[in-house]
Amino acid sequence: MTATSMPQTALPTQRSSVAEEVVLGVDTHKDIHVAAVITTLGASLAYQEFPATAQGYRQLVSWGQSFGVLRGR
Repeated sequence: MTATSMPQTALPTQRSSVAEEVVLGVDTHKDIHVAAVITTLGASLAYQEFPATAQGYRQLVSWGQSFGVLRGR
């Protein structure tokens, strides 16, 4: 009896240069804001806390943008 193997499909060597859209949600509080990033299909990517300061806001937006293009309204 001869065993055969399934052909292997090659994976792409590069990711697409087109950035994926993501959604950034923020739960605001007095001293901290809790931010979450999800895909447009609703899959959770990450969450993190940031101080409710001008520098914290900049960090929050930069962090969100590191996951893809922020979907705006």
